[in-house]
Amino acid sequence: MTAAQKLLVFQFPACAEQMGCLRQKLREALAPCGQSDTVVNNMVLAVSEACTNIIQHAYGQSDKGDIVLEVEWQNGKPGCNVTGSLVFRLTDFARHKTCAEEMRSRPLDEIRPGGLGCHIINEVMDEVVLRDRESGKGNVLELRKRL
Repeated sequence: MTAAQKLLVFQFPACAEQMGCLRQKLREALAPCGQSDTVVNNMVLAVSEACTNIIQHAYGQSDKGDIVLEVEWQNGKPGCNVTGSLVFRLTDFARHKTCAEEMRSRPLDEIRPGGLGCHIINEVMDEVVLRDRESGKGNVLELRKRL
């Protein structure tokens, strides 16, 4: 059985203006994990990219709502030289049901702004899983990083 410890539960409006606050709260939550600045920065970047994709693609221009970020440490206590995983669970309540086929990057040799969020997320995280919300509306994106 996997022991899990919640490090953060943060619900915020799905809008770009909230991203600075999200990154700050995420850094504070990850501090006890004892990882290097580089590892923490990469995880914060990947979660930020995922949230930006939710804002732009799940909610889009016409839908408004919240995102709930849950961060959980699995297997042992953070910062105790024990290998484990950080699980980042992003729940949205958008009318749009995202499907896995929509979550892909543009070709990397196509030079133009944007479109690299999924690539960054997949490079940083060890596992990316999109789940349906049991209540029907919205999506759950689960990102896992083994440490």
